[in-house]
Amino acid sequence: MIKGMSTNAGVTSVTMSSHLVRMVMISFFLISVFFFVYVERSFAAEDSVAAKPSKGGGLDPTKKKLFLRSEYRKLENDTSSLVGEGLYELPLTNQWYLRMSAPFKRNTALAGGSNIGLGDITTRISYLAINTNAGTRLFFGMENKWDTATDTALGGGKYTFSPVVTGFMRFPEAKIVTFPSVQYVDTAGGDSARADSNNTTIKGTTVRILTDGYYLLADPAFIWDHERNDQSTGTFDLEYGRFVEGKTMYYVRPGTTLWGDSTPFSFKWNIEFGMRIFM
Repeated sequence: MIKGMSTNAGVTSVTMSSHLVRMVMISFFLISVFFFVYVERSFAAEDSVAAKPSKGGGLDPTKKKLFLRSEYRKLENDTSSLVGEGLYELPLTNQWYLRMSAPFKRNTALAGGSNIGLGDITTRISYLAINTNAGTRLFFGMENKWDTATDTALGGGKYTFSPVVTGFMRFPEAKIVTFPSVQYVDTAGGDSARADSNNTTIKGTTVRILTDGYYLLADPAFIWDHERNDQSTGTFDLEYGRFVEGKTMYYVRPGTTLWGDSTPFSFKWNIEFGMRIFM
């Protein structure tokens, strides 16, 4: 607390800050919905024929897909984590989609040694609310993280629910595809001795298609931790990869924290390798 500031003033300041961040998030959500509705009408008026998808769907988020990745992350306290994860996403109907991911983790400890086992499984149900002829899409989803870790050091010890809005837009002339998203996370239950999760994340994932099937992906993330006085963290991943026969992507992905050191979302650096198969 700042010297000379009363306790009541401090509480009022935190409350106002929290209220302001929530108002910003709500405003961003409403603007996003309006923007995508406007884009849908604009594209629909200009393009009455659906765009022909590439073999395997390319980056099409409505296609069935399998992701496999391995990530090494160096944390702020000089411990580390190694994650191998499989993610499977499939359409249930033309408008409903299911995603499931299961991480297998190895975490080192400050006192030495490590913990190895299953992490927290995540599921997401998404509804395709907007789907234009030009390929612009808007999804409303509900993501849940389950307390399935085989060791307390490998998971959060909580059940969380996360409403999420995800967009998809293509700009063929610029060879750019974007996946903007906003996600809110809150705790639904779990181990009372473990810290709750309550945060908002905005991501501006953007892909630039290069020559010979190569691509470059920028993935900035801005996180507001409502559980800890709305402190913010910014992270950035840069991915470089290649499409193989239009349906498989191989990539390498380094990343780091831009600001907000020593928060639950910060890390010194990470490196990830993986593949995405579109079916």
